[in-house]
Amino acid sequence: MYADNFPLLTNSTYLNTAYVGPMSLGLAEFRRKQEEVYVQKGGDYKSQAYETLEETHNSIAHFFGAQPDHTFVIPNFSVGIRHALSLFTKKLEVLLVDEDYPSLEAAFEEGNFNLHKVPMQNNLEEVIEQKLTKERIDILALSIVQYASGLLIDIEFLKDLKERYPDLLIVGDGTQFLGAHHFHFDTAPFDVVVASGYKWMLAGFGNGVLMISQAYLDRIRQKKTVLYKRVFNGHFNILAAVSLKFAVSAFEEQGFDKLILQKEKLTEKVKQALSEYEFIPSWVSHRKQHSSIFILEGKENLYEELLNQNIQCVKRGKGVRVSFHYYNTEEDLDKLISALKITTT
Repeated sequence: MYADNFPLLTNSTYLNTAYVGPMSLGLAEFRRKQEEVYVQKGGDYKSQAYETLEETHNSIAHFFGAQPDHTFVIPNFSVGIRHALSLFTKKLEVLLVDEDYPSLEAAFEEGNFNLHKVPMQNNLEEVIEQKLTKERIDILALSIVQYASGLLIDIEFLKDLKERYPDLLIVGDGTQFLGAHHFHFDTAPFDVVVASGYKWMLAGFGNGVLMISQAYLDRIRQKKTVLYKRVFNGHFNILAAVSLKFAVSAFEEQGFDKLILQKEKLTEKVKQALSEYEFIPSWVSHRKQHSSIFILEGKENLYEELLNQNIQCVKRGKGVRVSFHYYNTEEDLDKLISALKITTT
């Protein structure tokens, strides 16, 4: 079914969305038509893009449950997070997770912050809470899904933190989360969420989303227009921006709730199968929730052997990362398990 719209799925067992989401035929055709408008209209294409930018923000904000004037199309996570952090003027105390996404760490390291870190471990919530009880922290910043382990932070835990520490700002890297999970920004515990669109949102390269809360604006003591001007200082990538709008509209047209339910059911089967054959660490099964990203344990050449079995994946740390989106199937899981059994014989 989905292979008709994603030709890449017919060429391999594609378990690599956490690295790059495949481009759909629908998006490719949409982008071709956009480029044709550019060919024919030139300057009018640019002026019309600025006129429709508000519409793009409205669509993206609606999909993610955010306020349109608190939502911004950005080129990518790395640029977006730096825009958001650049408006803090006071030297704040920031808590990071060691070995989190490098660009998240780098953005804070480059800024005017005092940095504290907790080790990345299976009971991440516990060590965060312990740190907050001992030290004054202004900002907790972390990936909602850890790219190198697939660990999904407990959102309810973060909500509890916000109640107990009302002045705490929570900054989330949503690149491995948005498009793969249900999310409503205005009811979530985050004050800033930034994400690139080329992975789980299936929006192609050059776009992403930045969402901010009123608490963030109160802390920086600036109006939202200041951030808007910073994000759109100069021209922006018109094609990439409308591609993100197309992608979230495609989710809505297909029924995003249904797609995510499919993914969640498959994810549970993946977790059970990989745990049964001891291909993943035992802690994954012990957590209340986990993402659809898994790090496979095996011999040194596991990555090469999976590629030889035409399974698309990527090395991460000492293991091999596989990831499942809504278009993956139980057949994909069966192929993975069969390939892993071959590598262990």
